[in-house]
Amino acid sequence: TKIIINDSIIFFQAIQIITGILLDCLGLLWMYLFFTQIFAFGATYTPIALLTAYPFWSSWLFIFSGAFTVLLEKRRSPFLVSYALVVNIISACISVIGLLLLSIEFIKYSKSSKNPLWPQVSTRKLVNSFRNICSY
Repeated sequence: TKIIINDSIIFFQAIQIITGILLDCLGLLWMYLFFTQIFAFGATYTPIALLTAYPFWSSWLFIFSGAFTVLLEKRRSPFLVSYALVVNIISACISVIGLLLLSIEFIKYSKSSKNPLWPQVSTRKLVNSFRNICSY
């Protein structure tokens, strides 16, 4: 059973590293859309996640947490176990902060009666693409 546990831990940490990389790419996409929105949409909008730079600092924490736990599987020590536990707890707290920022963004958008801007348009396109992929 020890081999199965080790493989599952590495699998979940790999997912955490990939999530960090995707979050960083999403932040770069948001930065691009933020700087080109006046040309594309004729209006400006600053998302809360971009104001707090959440995609950038949280992605590095997710990558660090996942890589550190994979390293823990290679070299076991009491110090590394406690450090990996702390880093993973911090990573979980950062995920909750991301959910709160997203919830605030949804509430802020639902209260405004403006025309949809790039975050809403890009979200709709992403959801439609996901639906098309899932329909195959």
